[in-house]
Amino acid sequence: MTNKSRVPLNAFLLSSSQFMRAAIGFLFFLFLARRLGPGDFGKYMFAFSLAEIFSILGDIGLHEYSIREVARKPDLLRRRLAGILALKTLLSSTSALIMVAILPFLGKDRETSLAVVAFALAQIGYSWFFASTIAYAARQDLHIQAFLWLLEKVLYAAAGVVVLLAGRGFVAVALSNTFVQFFGGVLGVWIAWRKYGPFLLRLDRDKWGGYLKAALPFGLIVAFYLVYFRIDSVMISFFRGDEEVGQYGAAYNLVSALLFLPSGLVAAMFPRLAGAYSSPNDNLDGPFQRAARWLLAISLPMAVGIWLLSEPLVLALLKDTYLPTVTAFAVLGWVLPVWFITFLQGNLLTVVERQKAVAVVGLANMILNVGMNLIIIPRYGFTGAAVTTLITEIIGLVQMFWLLRRNISLKLTAAMSGKIAAVTALMGVILLLLRDRMNVFIVIAVAATAYLVAIVALRIIPLSEIGELLRRKPGPPEPPEIQPNEGL
Repeated sequence: MTNKSRVPLNAFLLSSSQFMRAAIGFLFFLFLARRLGPGDFGKYMFAFSLAEIFSILGDIGLHEYSIREVARKPDLLRRRLAGILALKTLLSSTSALIMVAILPFLGKDRETSLAVVAFALAQIGYSWFFASTIAYAARQDLHIQAFLWLLEKVLYAAAGVVVLLAGRGFVAVALSNTFVQFFGGVLGVWIAWRKYGPFLLRLDRDKWGGYLKAALPFGLIVAFYLVYFRIDSVMISFFRGDEEVGQYGAAYNLVSALLFLPSGLVAAMFPRLAGAYSSPNDNLDGPFQRAARWLLAISLPMAVGIWLLSEPLVLALLKDTYLPTVTAFAVLGWVLPVWFITFLQGNLLTVVERQKAVAVVGLANMILNVGMNLIIIPRYGFTGAAVTTLITEIIGLVQMFWLLRRNISLKLTAAMSGKIAAVTALMGVILLLLRDRMNVFIVIAVAATAYLVAIVALRIIPLSEIGELLRRKPGPPEPPEIQPNEGL
């Protein structure tokens, strides 16, 4: 089978794998949060969030840079992969050592410290798996990557369920993740070795400095957004305690579990966006408005539904011990439409070759978010952190629109948003009328059906577009991006 003929299959398998990973991760998150309770779940989230922030040091953009370079010149694979694997091992080991070294200064209890150590060590195995994905991307064998991604998530969730049912706590869950990451890393490298190797054992240590320098711009973008997504949990832990981290983590993960939706839709529409581009000032309004219409039509009713049904949803999905998270959950629900549109904006800015601008927005958001949290979290706790997240995201959305002012029409965007908001408001009335009369999931099903009929009848989303999207042959899939919910 040629690479060309594998493209649709690869896209389908990778997208399906990501969807199933998201579903498995969400179900495991619900089980984990309910089983541990807010206190221990908060300790788990602190250790996980700290490890994600330090994972920046374990890669520094090397993964994205290597995929780009090897994909351009596949013959580099056998010569470079051994060196990349060694360099990533060195970087992730250094990151793990730094995490362990700072533990005495964090003032955390023994169990939380052990969980931090477990997640720190897991970075090494994870770096091996990421190194192997460079080979799969270069050879367009992303179906192997899809299988390994899914296997890793299944094993992690299964191991976590087993240790929790055996009466173990969050430390055992973190340790099971460490074993799974090392197993996945060894398996990924072994498959790449057997399929494409043996690799030349040339580490090219004299070139490592050049690799890292070239990879740094990629690393900075990832760093800004990883810190932005995870620093609030770490700050809540120090200012307010692990109980509040658990409450915030529950609300945040309920919302961020839906982030796989914009990535799939934008991937399906991205060829049209890219094909319409020839110069930085090109008018890309047509494809942008179409994609934004879809994303807003999906995310705005979600935000309204979470806002109006936050309490019954928390009670149904978690337990009454998580009732304090209801307000934060309702606030974070409004982040969804902002996230969805900024995801599209970021892709569009990439199309018009303005990656540096995306990095600047990421840096500004990170600084703003950390600054506001330093003021708000000590006084208002995790609910305040939810508000700062929403404010920061809205400011980022405005910045992105300003950067795209020459490429899209803000008037058309506002008019389209108004139509969707009007239909969503009618759906909200249905939710208000039914929410105290029947099961929350039946209420959602009824309101969603009425909403879908309305947006199709009013031709906000015509049936012809739905059919066209389902028939579209997907282009080559990109490597999975880091998401704030990755690992749960």
